[in-house]
Amino acid sequence: MKSLKYLCLASAASLATPACAQEAEAQPEAGDTAEIVVVATGFAQPRDTTGQAITVVTAADLERLQAVNLTDALRTLPGASIAQRGPVGGQTSLFLRGGNSSQTLVLIDGVRINDPSSPNAAVDFGSLLAGNAQRIEVLRGPNSVVWGSQAMGGVVNIETALPTSDLEARGALEYGFADTVLGRANLSGGSGPIQASLGGTFYRTDGISALAGGTEKDGSRTWALNGRIKAELVPDVSIDLRGYYNDSRVDFDSAYSGGAESLAVANNRQFAGYAGLNFALADGKWQNRLAYTRTDIRRRGSDPVVYSYNNYLVSGTIDRFEYRSSYDLAALATLGFGLEHEGTASSTSYEGDPAQLQDTDVTGGYVQLSLRPVQGVTLSGGVRHDDYSTYGGHTTFGGNLAWALNGGATVLRATYAEGFRAPTLTEGQPPFGNTELKPETARNVDLGIEQSLLDNRVRLGLTWFNRRSTDLIVYSFSAGRSENIGRVDAEGLEFALWIEPTDRLRVEANYTLTDAFNRSGSFTGKRLQLRPQHSGNFSVDWETPLGLTLGASALLIGDSFDDQANLVRLDGYALVTLRASLPIGDKLELYGRVENLTDAQYQTVAGYGTYGRAAYAGVRVKW
Repeated sequence: MKSLKYLCLASAASLATPACAQEAEAQPEAGDTAEIVVVATGFAQPRDTTGQAITVVTAADLERLQAVNLTDALRTLPGASIAQRGPVGGQTSLFLRGGNSSQTLVLIDGVRINDPSSPNAAVDFGSLLAGNAQRIEVLRGPNSVVWGSQAMGGVVNIETALPTSDLEARGALEYGFADTVLGRANLSGGSGPIQASLGGTFYRTDGISALAGGTEKDGSRTWALNGRIKAELVPDVSIDLRGYYNDSRVDFDSAYSGGAESLAVANNRQFAGYAGLNFALADGKWQNRLAYTRTDIRRRGSDPVVYSYNNYLVSGTIDRFEYRSSYDLAALATLGFGLEHEGTASSTSYEGDPAQLQDTDVTGGYVQLSLRPVQGVTLSGGVRHDDYSTYGGHTTFGGNLAWALNGGATVLRATYAEGFRAPTLTEGQPPFGNTELKPETARNVDLGIEQSLLDNRVRLGLTWFNRRSTDLIVYSFSAGRSENIGRVDAEGLEFALWIEPTDRLRVEANYTLTDAFNRSGSFTGKRLQLRPQHSGNFSVDWETPLGLTLGASALLIGDSFDDQANLVRLDGYALVTLRASLPIGDKLELYGRVENLTDAQYQTVAGYGTYGRAAYAGVRVKW
């Protein structure tokens, strides 16, 4: 591992294109190896110029899958697994390559939404609707050189609908099982130098019992707003404004207040805002961006049962200032660098107790250098340092190689990457935290190949990864506080296949082998909980000569465990979905699906309910 590390670092780092943007406006066809990604460096670049493993989900993919929640799409990707507690809206965790949910950094339009008021700052995907998402980029593996803390297991960047020059409007309305209603709409357009996009999504359902076996249904209601404005002030100078708001009400069950018949309710609000100034100097060779981002999360729980600890009022904020830049030194080299300052604060109160107030600041910076010595080869590397007001400093290294051969038909990848997660406010500060905690760290190696065959009609990908995570923050019962005593080894293979034998037929399949083991304490040698060793997804879509599109998917999940001792086994399962869509003219489309066609009985978390067979139908419009 050390030899690969120094080879990658000696080559320096990656900004394959100088476009100073945090969005990828080009929308190539699914499976296109030349698609544009942002999450690798924070700047737009072709995917075949980075050695990191990245999957892109487009708006077309979301519509094809008829995704309601973002996890409907994420669970179909290689290296990703989902644990959902009850119905849509219930607490939902994402695990990438066997890493903890707290080790995945999640962004909406480039703004961090990891919750600083939660004990481990993980993101709850339960109420994050697919709605007006334009695309999702998922980077598997650490990338803390670019993104800092929490980019330890992976990075997910969710991009909402982009502004357009021409006036465009889209909408959808859906109804189905459990009196579920889903509606969304988005309007975009431009005039002269100004472009804008504004949309909203609404979802409500009667749901099912969150805890298995209950008769009282746990419903949810979510509405979300998304907006973006781009304006060119003068040539080479523009402003970029982005905003996202989510408001949800979720019924949930609690073992401490009535079990499956609990009447506990969670009300959550989430705001992510971005204001940026983009400007170019030196005849466009020097691209710059100044930005301020704001994350504001507020959660309130209520329960008729006193001291169930379901009565709470918590909030968390992140204020972030950043400068990012890329400079073309020559045709064969690009230098990238950035400076950031972030302030994080939280307030937590349970059962009417006085609020506990906590905060921390961090200032960080990074340098990257991209070398393109010969056509098709991109050598990448970088270094970052962060200085926390409460935890001290931390330095991160990373590098990768991408080699496109045979006119781009073959792409070889190699990556050495480091990641870290700083202690959260709860873990590292009084009254319950340990002020002596260090950041969690990870070192990861990827080796991969992608191959296109038969005039790009067939594409295959295979990636091997190995990650060692150390100094993991674990609660020590003997010490009565959290300690850096955890260690985890994760190794696996990710295989993907994409076939388009005709313009009307598409077949996709992927398989992931994940061996994630605890290497510390009394659970040494045990598999990490809720991480299946085997997982896969298969889908086929066919557009008939009549215009009717028929599709089917099979999500295959192997056995896993729901406890550290590996005593509570969760049996594997297969979920089959059938879907269809039919355009009526150019502006109207009818669609529908049947989920869990075989009515499989399964659980993603022990004791929590899951949906049986369910049907939904809807209509989409555009003009």
